[in-house]
Amino acid sequence: MKKTKAMLLLTLAGTVTFSLGLWLYSTMERLTLIEYALAILVLITVIFSMVIGFKRLKDEKKGLAVEDEFSRRVKQKAAANAFIVSFYLWTMIALFISDANIRSEILIGLGILGMGLLFIGFWIYYSKIGISNENQD
Repeated sequence: MKKTKAMLLLTLAGTVTFSLGLWLYSTMERLTLIEYALAILVLITVIFSMVIGFKRLKDEKKGLAVEDEFSRRVKQKAAANAFIVSFYLWTMIALFISDANIRSEILIGLGILGMGLLFIGFWIYYSKIGISNENQD
């Protein structure tokens, strides 16, 4: 059962990578700097999810628990902080970038990818630093 989660994650990462490749190939016109930046952000997100998926598969083969209490708590804390900070991200997109002549699909994609990258950043931070005791002041 748990092996399917890792395989699903890897399949999703592969699908996103394939879709990104098709998108880049299908646009025969010259890409703008923002479109290149979006492609790089997608690749960073895909690489991160593939690393996590392969790590989970390797841990399952060793017989280790894929998700323990600490990893669940790190995921919760990272998601909560990414959600809060994403409000500031969307506000900045609405205030500063929406007046530029950038297509709305690109702006929405930029916001969603930004939210994903915020989660990745917070997840890495809390995985390395740890979570302090929240009961203390």
